[in-house]
Amino acid sequence: MSRRLRQDPHTLSGAYALNALPPEETVRFEDHLARCDSCVQEVRGFTETAARLGTTAAAVPPPGLRARVLSEVSRTRQLAPPPVRLAEPGRRWWTRGSTWAIAACLAVAVALGAVAWDQARRIETLQENERMVAAVLSDPAAEYTTAEPMEGVFVAAVYSEAHGNLVFSGHGLEPLRDEDYQLWFTRVDGTVYSAGVLPVDEQGVVAPIPAAPEGVDTQGVAVTVEPLGGSEQPTSEPIMAMPIQG
Repeated sequence: MSRRLRQDPHTLSGAYALNALPPEETVRFEDHLARCDSCVQEVRGFTETAARLGTTAAAVPPPGLRARVLSEVSRTRQLAPPPVRLAEPGRRWWTRGSTWAIAACLAVAVALGAVAWDQARRIETLQENERMVAAVLSDPAAEYTTAEPMEGVFVAAVYSEAHGNLVFSGHGLEPLRDEDYQLWFTRVDGTVYSAGVLPVDEQGVVAPIPAAPEGVDTQGVAVTVEPLGGSEQPTSEPIMAMPIQG
């Protein structure tokens, strides 16, 4: 990365705006920034874009949450670790009970290993999504589109042709119980294909998520309300639709 900075520092304005540069490269880029008006303008634009996307993901904790958490903590008993009983000298410790205990410990270890692997896989997926979001937002040629399909609902899409990815976010969506919001890519010929179910939290916020369009004929995105888990094709009229390129 330091080699890239010395060759072409202009390409790192997006990463700098997202605080994604290591400390030593941040210092070098700031030295360049003091002499480059175009990079100053790019950093300002990226910072504003990131702030707008962050606003769509902002959520206010429900009233009384802190009081409920503290109340629950005060009622929850913390168990002390069980005492360890040492084997008596000269006494045989390998018994049938010990065999069952070891087997039980192995079973617990296997179960914990599976849980740890699943958590590691989820963390890896989240980190990859974050890298994709950062790459799209740091692309100086990315196109930013917003829409307000209804009062109080705001959605945004940032598309990077260079990376072939789109970042979608929104807020103000009404939380659903037995249905899901589903994101679709729309083609020039009017057909659509799924970009996945949108994770909407209790405050109606869709945090920035990446999605990859398929083919150059993809021209926009749309959102519909679908049965729980999503559908292969839309079963309702879109609640919003907008192009991904200007």
